[in-house]
Amino acid sequence: MLKSTEERYRKLARNFYKTRMPGTQLSTSAICEALTGCAADYRPGYFRVLKNALSFDVRERGYPAAAKRIVLTPNPTTLPGSTIPPKEKLHAVKALSEDDIAALLHHLGKTRNYDVFAAVTLAWLLGVRPCEMHSIQVTGEGFHIIGAKKDDQGIRGADRDITFPNQTDFELAAKAVDLYRHSHRSAAAIRDTLREQCRQLWPRRKVQPTLRSLRHQMGSNLKASGIDPRLMAYIMGHRSTRSIERYGDRRTATKRNFSLPEAASNADLSKVRISRKSKPVWYSAEPAAKGVSPKNTHQQTKPRTV
Repeated sequence: MLKSTEERYRKLARNFYKTRMPGTQLSTSAICEALTGCAADYRPGYFRVLKNALSFDVRERGYPAAAKRIVLTPNPTTLPGSTIPPKEKLHAVKALSEDDIAALLHHLGKTRNYDVFAAVTLAWLLGVRPCEMHSIQVTGEGFHIIGAKKDDQGIRGADRDITFPNQTDFELAAKAVDLYRHSHRSAAAIRDTLREQCRQLWPRRKVQPTLRSLRHQMGSNLKASGIDPRLMAYIMGHRSTRSIERYGDRRTATKRNFSLPEAASNADLSKVRISRKSKPVWYSAEPAAKGVSPKNTHQQTKPRTV
């Protein structure tokens, strides 16, 4: 577990005890009761994070059995037949057209938000996480990206070396790296400015795109290209092919006027684990675009035996 994750868990646990259990003596049953009692106030994803944080805090205090009981506490809003409705998820944009991206970049340049312009360009061309943008290094004809989710065991997150088949795209991304590096603003400030500028550009849209939207779009484009899942996981900075399933939808892939990033010649893909639950290599966007099931298409290509 990352040190930052541990500290976040401690902070969440302290805040939970302070706001949800004021004056209550800590015990396993009291924590579980308070957790289930406020489940309707949290989205299922946050409930899971909070449960893990409380379990971590209790285990750190020296009570592993209690920690196990807490982490196994079910969310009452998601149980079968539950009458408690779960809190609705926040709507998020997970796909952008090339016209939208071109309009956004034009608007950011016109309003002189150059660091936001650079961030959008990097997310669009490289699919990097916002917290990784300051770590990007230009190395010869490629980029070295330091993974943001690496742990001590080497199970999660990974560094990667990326290049482009098109020299023009490489130069554009390299300029964006240099432009972003000269910004002294935090990633949070850049994110807030992007949200503000998107609202100015598209005032009638209820949900605005984010840098994460561009990462999802990169996932869609990579899935549509039909590349090996292990290669896609490497490009996206993951250690397992299962992690790429949450990114993008092959049906929302764009034609792209830019080339897709590729793994550099010195890239080591041997550390990327292949999950059995991952989509097979042939699971691409091409059959879906024709309205045909990819699985059926794959099966039809097999020679018929007599």
